[in-house]
Amino acid sequence: MQQETGRELRRLTGCLLMGSTQEQQMSTVLESIAEHGLDHEVLETEAMAKRFPQYRLEDGDAVVLDRRAGFIRPELTIQTAARRAEQLGAVIHRYTTVREIVPLANGVEIRTDAGSDRFDTAVVTPGPWVNDLLPELPWEVDVRRLISAWFVSTTGVWFGEERPAFIRTSPTQCYGLPSPDGISVKLGLSQALHKLAGDPNQLDRTVQPEELEVYRDLIGRYLPDLHPEPIRLSVYMEGYTKSSRPLVGPLPGTGNENVILLAGFSGYGFKLSPAYGDIAADLALNGSSAQPIDFISTADRTAA
Repeated sequence: MQQETGRELRRLTGCLLMGSTQEQQMSTVLESIAEHGLDHEVLETEAMAKRFPQYRLEDGDAVVLDRRAGFIRPELTIQTAARRAEQLGAVIHRYTTVREIVPLANGVEIRTDAGSDRFDTAVVTPGPWVNDLLPELPWEVDVRRLISAWFVSTTGVWFGEERPAFIRTSPTQCYGLPSPDGISVKLGLSQALHKLAGDPNQLDRTVQPEELEVYRDLIGRYLPDLHPEPIRLSVYMEGYTKSSRPLVGPLPGTGNENVILLAGFSGYGFKLSPAYGDIAADLALNGSSAQPIDFISTADRTAA
């Protein structure tokens, strides 16, 4: 889509992965690199200090630079995709709440505040509203309230020639990236550090001062160049499965495959949305996908 529209939706900046080699996520990364021959660079402590002085490491940390990583501009990407879909003939019902998905013998009925429509097949991507829209779903999806925060660099060291994103796997799992405007650095936290959201229609978007303590601790321990008081905060929701594997495939209990569900992406959905979109289209049109989706499929799945 970036090539079709001429808009920069994705920028490859690289991504630093940091953490103890004794921690499972870091060891999995190193194993994957070896198995698939991924383009990477392992940085020793001295080289890391010279090249990326904005980070502070701990004894036992390994650092890997994934050269093929980067960031996506989410708002621009969504608007660009919607506009392109309309150009290709799609009809978008904006500001229309979906109330019910009703599988039928020869299709599916979508009931909204504006009325009902029938289709041969529906791809349902309810996000944090999955439990409300599909209360009979046999798997539990925890909807959590996430906070992203933006901090100012005190020296500008984050905005040199190299501006990789980063992921720290331990002891406090977090991620971040320098903003494209060269002003701030975005930080986010892992699932375990977020509260349950409760009713997704009444999300509490007020951030209390005590909720920022974890960021101050991270900055003081690992990111000393950042000013500890944020200049911007954003509150949103994500749906998590127990295994962190998404639910992709026919909606169970319907007796047919007219409803294709994609939900519970555990924070990993948007960056992989082109692949998941292809999979969803294959399932809707052909009833199967050539992609290896057994590990995320709803078919014969017993646990989330």
